[in-house]
Amino acid sequence: MRAVEIADFGGPENLKLVDRPDPTAEPRHAVVAVEAAGVGLADVLIRRGAMPDVGTGFVPGLEVAGTVVEVGSQDDADWVGRRVFAPTGHGGGYCDRVALPTESLVELPDDVSAHDAVALGVNSLVAAASLERGDVKAGERVLIRGAGGGIGVLTTQLAAARGAMVIASVPDQSVARRLHDLGATEVVGVDAVDPGPDGRYHAVIDIAAGSDMANFIPLLRPNGRYVISGIAAGAPTPDFGMALFANFQQSWTISTLSLTSAPSKTAAETFALVFADLRKGRLKPVLHGTFPLDEAAAAHALLESRSTFGKIVLTI
Repeated sequence: MRAVEIADFGGPENLKLVDRPDPTAEPRHAVVAVEAAGVGLADVLIRRGAMPDVGTGFVPGLEVAGTVVEVGSQDDADWVGRRVFAPTGHGGGYCDRVALPTESLVELPDDVSAHDAVALGVNSLVAAASLERGDVKAGERVLIRGAGGGIGVLTTQLAAARGAMVIASVPDQSVARRLHDLGATEVVGVDAVDPGPDGRYHAVIDIAAGSDMANFIPLLRPNGRYVISGIAAGAPTPDFGMALFANFQQSWTISTLSLTSAPSKTAAETFALVFADLRKGRLKPVLHGTFPLDEAAAAHALLESRSTFGKIVLTI
């Protein structure tokens, strides 16, 4: 089979297409013929060498969609031929075929394509969990930093579906109309530290972080909530928490969120809710573009440019 591996840590050019033996299914596992694989910031960080337990030769890719072609035990035989979405754990999705535990498989409805499933994918879970962690309610003003990315466009939609007034922060104002169409009340630049005439925010959902993150914490109202669910603009400076102590009387809370540790339902239960939101019109996949597997390096370069709107997907 074909796979894209990290030949060395560094830039996108270190992603190399290689031939590997086809995987086989062990008991309670299935082999999925991959049709689409998601490209995300976690893949970029792994490629740069930010994960100390990952060595060269690693295949990135945290989520795939495709068709089950083999199972490891007769008990799972009814999976064969089904179209599925599945998170892969830490990686392994940039390939023709991948072996995954059957418990991680989520059957796709007939009207959900492989590309749309990946465009929603784990990003939709991060978006939903971030809003839960931030306790976002109807009528509240919510700032979403990094609203144009794969997680951000879904967070914008789900926050608007809750009845919140969404202020979407993006580096490129040319996407303002598209964000308004997704439910944003207002679109601002990445350096907009003035909350405007309507006052400060009840919550900030921050997918960008970055060295200027401390400038946004004081935009919270008393008892405001700040949730960091990504570091698209890099890590904040070590002293970012001083903004909390300097405004102690405001009783702000700040938290981080990762799906690896956040309590969640099983994948099947969670994605059933995602697909229900899709059918109700509360949520729709937003694809920036697709790349063939052998152009994974170009997909990473585009993602790192921070000029994307929505999800990048590899087609297999």
